[in-house]
Amino acid sequence: MAAREWLQSGTKVVLLGVGSFNPPTIMHLRMFELARNHLEKVFGCTVVEGIISPVADNYAKKNLASAIHRVEMARLAASTSDWIHADSWESSQKTWTRTLQVLKYHQDVARERHGEATRLMLVSGGDLVDSFPKILENGENLWHPNDISAIINDYGLIIVTRGLSNPRETLGNLTFLKETAERAQIISDEVCPCDVSSTRVRSAIQDGRSIKYAVLDPIIAYIQQHGLYR
Repeated sequence: MAAREWLQSGTKVVLLGVGSFNPPTIMHLRMFELARNHLEKVFGCTVVEGIISPVADNYAKKNLASAIHRVEMARLAASTSDWIHADSWESSQKTWTRTLQVLKYHQDVARERHGEATRLMLVSGGDLVDSFPKILENGENLWHPNDISAIINDYGLIIVTRGLSNPRETLGNLTFLKETAERAQIISDEVCPCDVSSTRVRSAIQDGRSIKYAVLDPIIAYIQQHGLYR
């Protein structure tokens, strides 16, 4: 089923962004804005909500600030928007929650809030998609192929290209996606094609370099107040 047949004009869409948000940057916000613009301009959808969902503390990642801080920074970032908000459900879970489960939870909430016809879609950077084929040190897949298929086929994925990421090639190499890849829409930022990342922001903080305009001022103040990433 082609994306244009699948996404009908007037369909209500809720966008979900998952990740560390460690800290949230201007690119995280741009990601939502670009996805909404694409869905509304190309498909005639109505994007009614955007959700920033930081991972829980038990996610194994170096220099991961406490979920309490990351959720609060996400709220500060979303305070500049009238349609994006931060959600703490995923970050409050006692175990790491797979993205597919996070989507299922928010799909139910979205339909209760906006109606049964509402569609939830995942929005991500191209770097996340490039991690789809990654194999962990224990030999297991970082992303289970069934999960990837369900995310794209049952929900849909808006991918914003970033830096050296090559999501089109990555998806093309995943043979089990041949019939559903059209539901993964790849877009780029022609207005603000920068490559700000949380990793670079943290490195700058550790080196005492300025991060102004890479993240919002209230987040800079929060990081300084709590001594994060030093």
